Amino acid sequence: MSTSVVEKKLLDPEFEHTPVPKEYRKKLSSVAAVWFGFPMVLTSAVIGGLITAQLGFKAGALAMLLGNLLLFVMVGLLSYDAGRSGLNFSLTAQRTFGRSGYYIISGLLSTVVIGWFALQVGLTGATMHGSFGASLLIMTVIGGILYVAVTYIGIKALSILGWIAAPFYILIAIIAIVMAMKTGNSDILDYHPHVSNAMSFGAAVTLVFAGFADSGTMTADFTRWAKNGREGILSTIFAFPIGNFIAELVGGIIVATGVISNPTSTGGDFMSVLAGHGPLLTILSILFVFINLGSVGTHCLYNGAVGWSHMTGKKMRPITLIIGIVGLIVAVSGIYNHFFNWLVLLGVIIPPIGAIMIMDRLVLRKNGSANLVNWRPMAFVVWILSSAIALYCNFYAPHLSVAFVGLVSAAIFYGIGSKLVKGPDSIPEMK
Repeated sequence: MSTSVVEKKLLDPEFEHTPVPKEYRKKLSSVAAVWFGFPMVLTSAVIGGLITAQLGFKAGALAMLLGNLLLFVMVGLLSYDAGRSGLNFSLTAQRTFGRSGYYIISGLLSTVVIGWFALQVGLTGATMHGSFGASLLIMTVIGGILYVAVTYIGIKALSILGWIAAPFYILIAIIAIVMAMKTGNSDILDYHPHVSNAMSFGAAVTLVFAGFADSGTMTADFTRWAKNGREGILSTIFAFPIGNFIAELVGGIIVATGVISNPTSTGGDFMSVLAGHGPLLTILSILFVFINLGSVGTHCLYNGAVGWSHMTGKKMRPITLIIGIVGLIVAVSGIYNHFFNWLVLLGVIIPPIGAIMIMDRLVLRKNGSANLVNWRPMAFVVWILSSAIALYCNFYAPHLSVAFVGLVSAAIFYGIGSKLVKGPDSIPEMK
């Protein structure tokens, strides 16, 4: 089948259960657009503003940069593997955690991203209500329906949305920064935190990492469409550090101007800066809310749909409708009020999963030819141990980056375990 014929189809096959064939692989620009538009969102600005409010502008910007570089290392390596193999996250996790064991890993992450989808839907309603006085319930429902519809089309729609969302974010962000500097403090470099219990630098790095720990670990769902491993890793550069760092820095700049009244709770949410400045800017701002938050919501829903479709043996699109409705119900319940606690949890338990898969797929078993088995216990032991260490640091050494500790611990434990465990690390599959 030729590539030109493939590109003319509206609803491409999503290859939930098999590697993406070469003729369906996409150009670097298309795969990069999927990742570029994902982090260039208001949620990242909120995180950047929270960090700046706690650390000050200079230290906050450095924490954002380091967190994004850490994301690039993990996501980039996982994307390299996805590009060379064409396997989605669930298929890859089978090879590391076992044919049965992967259900735990894929089930966890595929459920977590549904929570992220619900968060974006909830934020849509809350932002429209808080900034423009619209009905919270109606805006939440409209946002949820739109995001489900885009995800239903598949990876092609996510690529198109990325091309729209990223430039739109830059445009609106520039307008917000100019307006904030006119009414607030333009000397942003000297902005210092004004809180008594500021987060540590390490915690700030973890917060940046945690924002994309789940979908970053599941990057194979996006980058399996790359033509090869090289293009897989190149596509992630547009997200980390470029896209996400810019988006977070915008939130930091807005907070540093002093125009946000309570930045320790609202972060760098700059929609209030844009409100009340004429009909044209109001219309642009409304479009921005739906396109911007929709970019994150659709990506997360796509991750969840691909994961659950593989686990249930069903097609991606019917699963999208089912979990989309579930996510919408959760959004109406107000999950976005627990945003910070959600990120802390992700920063503890998810980073070790990515490190284990990298060690298994790219360091210890480079050819990827290992037989599929039912369970690979060592992977789970390493995950539990490294998560426990990260959790300990979270409570007793909060100045450290929990995400970094989890990644390094998992890599070390898995390397040591591979030397100590004799024979196949598996429980044979039951016939």
